[in-house]
Amino acid sequence: MPRRSDAKPRMVAAARRLFRQRGYVATAFSDVLEASEAPRGSVYFHFPGGKEELGVEVALLHLAELIAEVNRAALRARTPAELIEAFVDASRRGLVASDYREGCAVAPIIIETTPDSAQLTAVTSRGVRDIVATLAARLTEKGVPADAATPLAVATVAGTQGALIVARSLRDDSPFDAVRDALAAQATAALPSPAD
Repeated sequence: MPRRSDAKPRMVAAARRLFRQRGYVATAFSDVLEASEAPRGSVYFHFPGGKEELGVEVALLHLAELIAEVNRAALRARTPAELIEAFVDASRRGLVASDYREGCAVAPIIIETTPDSAQLTAVTSRGVRDIVATLAARLTEKGVPADAATPLAVATVAGTQGALIVARSLRDDSPFDAVRDALAAQATAALPSPAD
């Protein structure tokens, strides 16, 4: 029997998985309770702000993990192209491992609540900006000029989200190849020439 003290992280993890599969609106608290095996009273105890508060927790967790993934990939990558390839491939691995069932946890929150929920809009907007800023900073460390790094980071995040949608729709991971290869080439092209 799961402990009551770990109910909140289990509920957030379950909600994240369900948001990735079904979306934010289609996921009810009863689904989260069933998937997490948390006691019914956990909803009111851990999330007095209701589903919106749960959505904030899911968004914060998912976005923080994406930022951590960028930083881990940057440690392994020798070039900006390798960094972009690693970022895109991380999303591919997650989708394929779930048999094309789980996309991004934050995308449905953004699509289904913005701008109606000021709280969720603020959290997701800040989180996406933080991912872009982190990726741009790591690209700059790999030699991409600062004025090219942010647009490249935006294109990478947007392209990866698009690849998630198309690959999930087709149940085929090849859209990730197209996005990864195009963006990696753009990253290489952005590097200053040796004569500069």
